[in-house]
Amino acid sequence: MTTIRALRQEREWSQFELAVRIGVHPQAVYLWESGRRMPQVPQLRKLGQLFGLCSDEIALIDPSASVKRTARGARPETDPSRDRRTQET
Repeated sequence: MTTIRALRQEREWSQFELAVRIGVHPQAVYLWESGRRMPQVPQLRKLGQLFGLCSDEIALIDPSASVKRTARGARPETDPSRDRRTQET
């Protein structure tokens, strides 16, 4: 599997150029490459067509990226004494 970043760099395209070619905002490409977001199925199909690969062959996460990921909707721990739901009214 090859990452989106590696495929883009092999062709010497900027993130902006790739974004224009598949019809997304350049920030989307940045977020995909940093592992903060995943492309939607239609964008994966466009990426596959553009790079001549099956979308299954495109690695969505760069194993060398060191981005901290949290579960969607996860909240940082809070002091229970400050949580209004636990206080009596």
